[in-house]
Amino acid sequence: MGLYKILLVDDEELERKVLSFTLQNSGLPVEIAGEASSGREGLKLAGLIKPDIIIMDIKMPGIDGIEATRRIKEIYPVAEIIILTAYGRFSFSQQAIKAQASDYLLKPVQPQQLIESVRQAIDKLAQRFQPGPLLDLARLEEQVKAGSLQEAKRQFHLLVELLAAKEPALSPALLSSFGLRVLVIAVQAVLSAGADPAKAEKLESELAQDLARVGSRAGLSAWGEGMLEKSILLQSQKPINDLIPVRKAIAYMEERFASELSLSSVAAKVHLSPAYLSRIFTKQTGLGFTEYLIKLRLKHAKHLLRTSDETIEQVAEAAGFSSNSYFTAVFKKHEGVTPSEYRARHQA
Repeated sequence: MGLYKILLVDDEELERKVLSFTLQNSGLPVEIAGEASSGREGLKLAGLIKPDIIIMDIKMPGIDGIEATRRIKEIYPVAEIIILTAYGRFSFSQQAIKAQASDYLLKPVQPQQLIESVRQAIDKLAQRFQPGPLLDLARLEEQVKAGSLQEAKRQFHLLVELLAAKEPALSPALLSSFGLRVLVIAVQAVLSAGADPAKAEKLESELAQDLARVGSRAGLSAWGEGMLEKSILLQSQKPINDLIPVRKAIAYMEERFASELSLSSVAAKVHLSPAYLSRIFTKQTGLGFTEYLIKLRLKHAKHLLRTSDETIEQVAEAAGFSSNSYFTAVFKKHEGVTPSEYRARHQA
């Protein structure tokens, strides 16, 4: 085929110019087919120009790189999408994996790493299959999640062997690209097992910086062993008493029930992943997060209906319900009567 079309999506114009210059002088069979300064614009351009490769910054106003990647993959699944992310942005790991990003590069992007990543994307487009080692990452993830250090190390070394067999010339850029993908998988595994998100993000940032100094297969193997040891150790340091973060979550909900609350926002407040908070919240209270929040809001609404002269609409807003009609529907479902009927009974 002719030149591979590339779309650049980054809200920083200077960053786009650097990427464009690097690729146009790389010797690769590529052309810059378009540039976008936002995820929304990138989504629109992707549909118009049908790029082969999209290089996308993860953090942009409006539709971010993760959401744009997910939507592009829905309408144009053949595109290879390379995500650019800065240190400390690894909280996006899970979303990036689900959005089917092809690769991850740390900013500031080194020219050779960018070129190597695009070369790999071209290989995938030409061959239409993923490199063998990447198919086995799920096994590594399972071992990390289970806390099986020796088996996780064995699986990692097997992956390195498979990578070396496919790519005998392991360039620093390829080592970094492969290591970063494994790192994202490992940290996601310990997060899903209940590790402290703040500690996981800090560890991941440190390990990513260490990875940048790896320049050989032996160095990658040593880095991988250390990465697995630290990740699994972090997993073993889960909070011993789940009751404490649940109590903190409930206290925050009781204080802020009238405002817009979500599982994600409350989880961030108590420094836990949403999935882990959901699990221990239900275990401790016997109710799901949403069900507990609704009961909390209904309790306040009933108090206002009994003791105040506020309109039903005012009560709904004060209790945190998004609309009068939604409040009435939820109230009748749980109490068997409408808010007006409840008030008439209890004020009489």
